[in-house]
Order: sequence, then structure tokens, then C-alpha cells
Amino acid sequence: MKDIKLIVDTGSDISPEIAEKYNIGVLRFLTLFGEDTYVQGVDITNDEFFEKLEKFPGFPTSSQTPYADMYDFLKKEAQIHDHVIYFALSSAASGQFQTATLISRDIMEEDPSLDIRVVDTMKYSLYIVNAVVHAAEMIRAGANVDEVIEECSHFIYTWRCFLLVDTLKYLEKGGRLSKTAAFVGGLLDIKPILGIEGGLVVKSGQLRGKKKLLDKLMTKIEEDEDFIACDKKEFLIVQSDDRKGREAARMLKERYGEDCLKIYGEFGPLIGTHVGKGAVAVLARVACEVR
Repeated sequence: MKDIKLIVDTGSDISPEIAEKYNIGVLRFLTLFGEDTYVQGVDITNDEFFEKLEKFPGFPTSSQTPYADMYDFLKKEAQIHDHVIYFALSSAASGQFQTATLISRDIMEEDPSLDIRVVDTMKYSLYIVNAVVHAAEMIRAGANVDEVIEECSHFIYTWRCFLLVDTLKYLEKGGRLSKTAAFVGGLLDIKPILGIEGGLVVKSGQLRGKKKLLDKLMTKIEEDEDFIACDKKEFLIVQSDDRKGREAARMLKERYGEDCLKIYGEFGPLIGTHVGKGAVAVLARVACEVR
């Protein structure tokens, strides 16, 4: 097995269990509630974050991993391992990828024997976790660093996200939705279905009404031509409402079998800032690459 260290950041929403199981390193973003700063996953749990989010009168923000912390972290891992691969949060949403690229170049210029690869996933959340788990399994099977990066850079795009939020408030606060659209959506009980395209969160459809939204979401997925064309019926679920998440998992397993759900996770602060409490996303395997 090749000595390759895999790294993600907290924008991946990786769980401590998966990080430990596959020995994955985690770079941590900061969450700021006004003047109060928290290291994600260290100073604040996901539950504590959502509790604060609902009470906070303003809008919390996220900040990159501090430069010195990232430098020390990447250098240490590069000195211990033959290769380091960092699967970074989408560069379209954060400067973390650019910062990591500059830092890795500086480190390798100082010591050319070190090897750090920074991959711009152009994705978020369990997209990244799923890809890094795939990478870990490839490494265990004997793949080299170039094979891992090439394969996972394609694999991450063979999934499509169907994200349903419970409230439009945080999308509007964060500038992802206009005040008018939020008002009309609330008035008419319209819930947008969000997806990931071009490294950004975009609207890919909508549902109307308050009842049986998960049933309607499942119908949207099952009507997707690229999902229909895919032989592998595999799913990921990430949520900020465990009740909804478990119900979505039950529905998928009833339709496609117990093994169809590959990863079940929860939104952390970086994504949670925009989707709020009550969100659920289903990522489905599709027959094409979704850029």
C-alpha cells in the first residue's frame, strides 16, 4: 500500500468516525458569530452551531483555516508521508484552495523532497467525503498518487445533489436568494431544490406545498434522466434534521435495498449557515459527469 495521506477540510462535513476509520486529516474553517470566533469541530459542535444560528440576530460568517495553521499542518503531514493529497472545498466559494496551493508550493520549494497535491473539488459536503473514501479504498488496493487524483477527479462528478431547505431565511440572509424571491416563496409555499453546478450552489427545481415534500423530492430524483440511465442506484444523505434524514434513508432503502445508502451525514457550520435547520440533501449516482 502506498504511503499517501488524504486531507479534507470542514467544508466536507466529514464525520469524526469516517476521518478516524480512513486516517483522513482535517483542516478546519472558523465560524464567526459577530466578534466570537469558533474553530469548527473543536470549539463548536454542529448542534451548538444550529442552536446559535437560530438565536443570532445577524448572519454568521466562515473564515479560512489560518495561514500559519495550514502551513504547519501541511508541512508536518508532508514530512511524515511520501505524498499528501488535499481535496479542498470548491474554489468558487472560498479562497481556501488558492491559499493551500500557495502554501504547498512554498513548502515544496523549501524542501523539494516533499510532495503535496491540492485538488479543487469544485464541490461541497459529502461530495468530498465520498471522493476521499473512494481515494482511501483505491490506496488500499495499491493505486498510486496520480491514479488516485485522476480517478477521484472524475468520480466526484458522477453524483447529483437534490437539496431541500426548510426555510428560505438563511439563503436570503446570505445573499443566495433575493428578498423578493424569499417573500414570494414563503407566501406561495415554494421550496427550491438546490444543486451544485460550476462549483456553486444553484437552483435546479422547486416544490410547492408543505406536505409530503420528501415524497415529491424522491419523485424529482426518480424522474431525472441521468439517474434513470445509471445502473448503480447509490445515494448519500446529508441533513440538518435527523428525523427528515432518517425518513429519506428509509424511503431509499425500501426502493433500492439496504446497501444503496453509502454515507449518512450532517451539515456542519460552513454549509449550515446557508441552509439552516431542517435541510436534507440526497446525492444520487448518475450516468454522466455533472460539472
